[in-house]
Amino acid sequence: MHLTAFFHEENIDTFAVIGTASLPETDRWDVLQFFPAARSVIVFGKEVPAAVYRLPAKEKTREMVRIAEYLDAAAVRLAGILNRENIPAKPVPLYLPVKVTEGKLQGMVRLKHVAAAGGLGSLGKSSVLLSPRFGPRLLLSGVVIGLALEKFSPEDRVGPEMGFENLCTGCERCIRACPGNAIGPEGVEAFRCRSLRAWIPPPLVPVAKWLIGRTFLQGAAAPLAPHLARLGTIRCSLCVTECPTFSGKEGNTGSVEGDAGKRMPRKPG
Repeated sequence: MHLTAFFHEENIDTFAVIGTASLPETDRWDVLQFFPAARSVIVFGKEVPAAVYRLPAKEKTREMVRIAEYLDAAAVRLAGILNRENIPAKPVPLYLPVKVTEGKLQGMVRLKHVAAAGGLGSLGKSSVLLSPRFGPRLLLSGVVIGLALEKFSPEDRVGPEMGFENLCTGCERCIRACPGNAIGPEGVEAFRCRSLRAWIPPPLVPVAKWLIGRTFLQGAAAPLAPHLARLGTIRCSLCVTECPTFSGKEGNTGSVEGDAGKRMPRKPG
């Protein structure tokens, strides 16, 4: 399996392979809980063009969901190829399941933390990954595999972006901009996010946390999650747009069609 060729063919902007031994203890535990055979994580990302953030809320949501689902489909394809080559692999789900840890909502594998450990960027105070090339505009997906990092050729371990410098300036503009006061010294409280609160009002948060703790309910709801995501609306992106690294080194501020439409196929309809 040649990762560089695969991601080039898939029009993926950047990627990295991170051995589980290099992950922070919490994330290593999460990865092994998700896939006990794990030896490495392949994390990869695609830019959200800056122009997307200037669109009306529904159109912005549609474009972000489109990119996220494209990444998810690439993860499924990659895992399928690896499994056919007798390399155990499991794609990290885009929607469900999720979990609540110490009162905070998170995915089964914290891809932003894994990406930071692999040198694709650093975490800002809003917990958004800050990429040297794309600022906070990089969406991620990943595949957990039962193959050690050392088995990959050097060119297949990291894509065209690498650097462990801390890109967060500490200006706290994301904190001040957040209308729901979701960003604080203890991290991000997702249930206070304006976009999530449109789906889960504060009185229903305890019920939502209880439901998230029931794996079988999440399994039943998983097929519906993509449809619900397409119906929803990302009401606020200020933690991204107010970040001084918003443009990144690429400074991509062109049209949606010019930036995204030429770089990946649109789904029918």
